[in-house]
Amino acid sequence: DHKVNGRRLYRLSGFVDFTPNKEPAKHRIEALVDAAKVHLKDVKVIDVSACHRPFSADDRPIIGKAAAFGNVYLCTGFGSRGWSIGLGSGSLLASLILGLSCDIDPEPYSPHRFGTRYF
Repeated sequence: DHKVNGRRLYRLSGFVDFTPNKEPAKHRIEALVDAAKVHLKDVKVIDVSACHRPFSADDRPIIGKAAAFGNVYLCTGFGSRGWSIGLGSGSLLASLILGLSCDIDPEPYSPHRFGTRYF
């Protein structure tokens, strides 16, 4: 529970835009706030930001050992799905690092599917 001056703070997130713009579009922020007001009547925006969401060329996460760099492991390329598949990818990554079996097949996510030139 995050509070400042006795008020709860919420982080709202909800858009993926493919654009070179670095600033979020005002109308998109207003739409998100309006949607939040359905459940949170006293919503007040205190900060707005935009960030990059890395994705891979085939739109699948890259999870596994980067052979070209020894003990470096990758867990990236989730695009807008990072929060929704984070637990599974973390489990897979931990299994790979520790050399344990995992219920998730690592092959579709291997960095090596792109060759070893970059990874």
